[in-house]
Amino acid sequence: MIRFALGGTATVFTGLVNSRYRDLTGGLYHALPAIFFSSATLIEKHEIRRKREAGLAGERRGQMAAAVDSACAALGALGMLAFAVVFR
Repeated sequence: MIRFALGGTATVFTGLVNSRYRDLTGGLYHALPAIFFSSATLIEKHEIRRKREAGLAGERRGQMAAAVDSACAALGALGMLAFAVVFR
């Protein structure tokens, strides 16, 4: 439920930003919330389950895996921004 609430809220927010600054953003921000929140929570859940199946507590491992995914998403967003600036 949290996954859908966060994703929906972020999508509405990016839609409002895009409607206000249409020429500047050009829909650049619509891709991130469609995937990011779902992937981060699913990665955490998957890592916790894998560690529990091995007989270990996996909460910290799940958080770290989600953090790595978040860092990669931020780098990807910077790359998209650089591409947009260069080819605008």
